[in-house]
Amino acid sequence: HQTCTKDTRVQLLKDIRTWADDLDTDKQIFWIADQAGTGKSTVAKQIVTEWEKAAKPVVPFFFSIAAADTRSNAKFCSTVAVKLAELAGFGSFRTALAEVLRHNLTVETLDFDDQFKHLVLSPLQIANKPVLFVIDALDECDKRGRSELLSVLINRLDKLPTIKVMITSRP
Repeated sequence: HQTCTKDTRVQLLKDIRTWADDLDTDKQIFWIADQAGTGKSTVAKQIVTEWEKAAKPVVPFFFSIAAADTRSNAKFCSTVAVKLAELAGFGSFRTALAEVLRHNLTVETLDFDDQFKHLVLSPLQIANKPVLFVIDALDECDKRGRSELLSVLINRLDKLPTIKVMITSRP
């Protein structure tokens, strides 16, 4: 995906930046739902690129029906955990994740909710740092995976008050 053409999507990008930078808001999810071909993935890529250039913690996950690893949620938690562990200043996350993996070597056999709890939620609670998750093309994830991911976000996000999640999908 490429980033936005200069001077396009100005208001939407401004709204996303304002929301993502506001640590006092209780609105943790920014959802962009629009028809195919309207630039949702381009906006997602733009935000990820801006956050990376500014050295702000951002964790992108781009679903795609075209690839086996990204048409379901099977690799979501492990991918997100690795990306979080790679972020500068997330040593406490890395330590907590290593501890989880040391005690639970079969984490990939757990159901999605437990994977999220062990690989993402618990280590992030210890790290206690703001992070922007960008989940693109959620509609390209299979129905079960989409349902599991949304359920986890609905039921667990309040335990991570410093986390923001930007989602793009078709309606």
